[in-house]
Amino acid sequence: MKMIFSQGMKRLVISSVLVVFVLGLYAQNTSGIIKYDRKSYWIKIMSELPWMTTEDIERNQLTWGKNQGRPTPYELYFIGDKSVYQRVEKEGESTGWSRSQEEYTLIRDYKSKKSEDIVETLGKKYVIEGLPTYKWKILNEIKEVGGYLCMKAETTDDVKDQTIHAWFTDAIPVQGGPEGFYGLPGMILEIDINDGATVITATEVKINQTEIDLPIPKKISGKKIDRVKFNEISKKFIEDSFKSKRNPFWTLRY
Repeated sequence: MKMIFSQGMKRLVISSVLVVFVLGLYAQNTSGIIKYDRKSYWIKIMSELPWMTTEDIERNQLTWGKNQGRPTPYELYFIGDKSVYQRVEKEGESTGWSRSQEEYTLIRDYKSKKSEDIVETLGKKYVIEGLPTYKWKILNEIKEVGGYLCMKAETTDDVKDQTIHAWFTDAIPVQGGPEGFYGLPGMILEIDINDGATVITATEVKINQTEIDLPIPKKISGKKIDRVKFNEISKKFIEDSFKSKRNPFWTLRY
């Protein structure tokens, strides 16, 4: 089938190709460090569980209400299409065990579509290979995050039955973001999971035009597993937990 373009259409197509090309070149030379705070609101998370009663939620509010929403710091290092996202230990932090101290380091190469996500969960340390896929819908909303004007986008996590909203900026033409989210035409500066149950927000953005060192561990250890298999294990754990009326997200990252 032969397609016929008007002169105006031809100019529009050529202009679009040039914009994509220029942004691609700019992204390759863009590096930086973005600091994020991750906050989870456990009363809201627990209230979503189907067996929870009003009395259960009120009792948990009295028990856990003051302990929710405390920020856990993370950093995203990126050079062009490569990034590392990891938790940052706070000065004076206790060396005792806690869920937030389990390893969570996401190593990504978006151009080659490779990942080595080091994740401690479900009693094991995994090295998850293969990028996740997201179907984004860009919405007609904007707001400022971390000093940048951002647009809103939406996707879903079918494994955890979550609705995810992302706020991204095309002022940073890199497709990364916190928690491993990516695939939008600009850097994601905020992620909102299930209408505020967990929120990850950029608190500081440093953009450089010179290369930085990605903090990739010298030795990557753990059980290697592809993402499809890891998702199957996670989904079964959630289903089994629901059958036993246990909160799966005490163990599995929400």
